[in-house]
Amino acid sequence: MIRHWWLMLLVGILVIIAGILVFVFPVQSYMTLGILFGVLMLLSGAAQLVIASSSGNYLMMKGYVVIGGVIDLLLGIFLCIYPGVTMVLLPIFLGIWMLYHSFIIIAFGGDMDTFRISDSGWVIIGGILLLILSIMVLINPLGVGIETIIILAGIGLIVFGALMCMLSMKLRDIHKYFDAPQA
Repeated sequence: MIRHWWLMLLVGILVIIAGILVFVFPVQSYMTLGILFGVLMLLSGAAQLVIASSSGNYLMMKGYVVIGGVIDLLLGIFLCIYPGVTMVLLPIFLGIWMLYHSFIIIAFGGDMDTFRISDSGWVIIGGILLLILSIMVLINPLGVGIETIIILAGIGLIVFGALMCMLSMKLRDIHKYFDAPQA
């Protein structure tokens, strides 16, 4: 996982850009959000599987990363193959995806805290924010309206991307925490 920290950074940057594009082109966003979301899921799933398969068992949530990677890959394939169905079910897919990843991020923050890595509280807070956004989408996924989905999707993508970037930087520098003398 540590060796491939840059994959997480790349995915984070792409997700932030996608979140910004949702706000810049709101009308076109809902139409393209399904395909864009599908492509992001494919990239995210592939990155998670590469990271999980090439890492040791340093982090306690490795199994969840593998499951999340497989789910992202399958969801990404479905979203790209069936864009018509995606348009209708996008709020549900988005809500479930954000919900699952909020739990992974919260668990990762817990792992960071266990290893006494700084900023673990911010990671947990970011995961809780993503959890709240996902619940807002899932409460009434088909009745919230396109505008609300666009806003929640944009915010969710930006939050998730920022968390991915932050976590990648922590992974890049994680050796400092293991090499540092313990107080």
